[in-house]
Amino acid sequence: MIDSNARCPEWLIGRIRASGGSISFYQFMDLVLNDPQNGFYSTGRLKIGKDGDFCTSPALTKDFAGLLAIQVVEWFINLEKKIGVNSEFLSLIEIGPGEGTLSRDLINSIFEIEPSLIRRIELVLVEPNKGMRLRQEKVVKSLKGVKLRWSNLDELSINPITGIVIANEALDAFPVERLVFRTDKVFRQGVSLERKNDGYYLKFVDLKITPSISRFLKDAETLLKIDFPPKDICNGWVTEWHCDIEPWFEKLSKILINGTLLVVDYALESRRYYNKTRETGTLMSYRNQEASSNILRNAGFCDLTSHLCIESTITYAIKNGWRFLGETRQGQALLALGLSELLYSLSKSSKSDLSVALARRESLLRLVDPMGLGEFRWLAFQKTNYVDLNLRSRFLEEPIS
Repeated sequence: MIDSNARCPEWLIGRIRASGGSISFYQFMDLVLNDPQNGFYSTGRLKIGKDGDFCTSPALTKDFAGLLAIQVVEWFINLEKKIGVNSEFLSLIEIGPGEGTLSRDLINSIFEIEPSLIRRIELVLVEPNKGMRLRQEKVVKSLKGVKLRWSNLDELSINPITGIVIANEALDAFPVERLVFRTDKVFRQGVSLERKNDGYYLKFVDLKITPSISRFLKDAETLLKIDFPPKDICNGWVTEWHCDIEPWFEKLSKILINGTLLVVDYALESRRYYNKTRETGTLMSYRNQEASSNILRNAGFCDLTSHLCIESTITYAIKNGWRFLGETRQGQALLALGLSELLYSLSKSSKSDLSVALARRESLLRLVDPMGLGEFRWLAFQKTNYVDLNLRSRFLEEPIS
């Protein structure tokens, strides 16, 4: 039975036909998100925030950036002290800046904490999609006193920098390969067309695996540190492989001489990610604040995201010259950066400010809700040419009570 919600848009029909009648799921995800004329991101259809397709931590409250800025300032100060950057700019790079709210609020918060840092900071936004960049320009144009530019990883690798890279909810939108296990065979999941009555609809098909998938399957147990595939999986068990994360770490290693990388995203341990009970993987579709497991629906008009596997992400980073500093859940990270103190200060608000304080308190509690944003993982990495450079990661320490 064909899902009437999985109707294929005209532009995608042509792409699939041009590829011989079917494309890999990796290609499908890349097209519907990033196609220059029709992709969800590239056209700027994506809306982030309480009234958008989904709400991120920075869109929920400026306090998220305020707390994160405590760590960013400490990293910058320690970099200056230990390396002596002198006249060089310290770079703050955000990968996939979304609406630009995190970068804007970080710079404003850094100014509040350590005003003298601003004139030495260069803000670099890495955004490949024109539609999103136009939205970011409107948000960050109000920033004063900080050097600002857009760039890409290839351009940045020409003149490596010292600084901090932040990827907040960026890697989950990387296109993924989907693997289908049937009896004793493994297939690459693809997407094809089926004609019915008045139009074409999308459906899943099994394709031959590629050499890169074969290498992943061969190295999986070492990479994931579990049996793979897990025992007793059902026939037709489906999972994902983030094939673009290793080359991403490789590219990123070429742009940073000394500094840190913070990845904040949906992530699971390999034993939970590649679990026999997770038989359809982690991919989800988001539109108008609604989540759906129907990932073929509304192609080009919704977001698609897949959780990261923590073990493989760390392994890929180390393989490409990054030192792993540690990881924790967002709730723990924000508490370690002083969330409790902020909540306490809000409780002392005057009656005239009470409604504002209560709204801020509600947003802060949502950031640490273990059933929601509090389950995001913060993974920190360091890149350095100095053996004795050990940057403190305050958010990995015990929470401040």
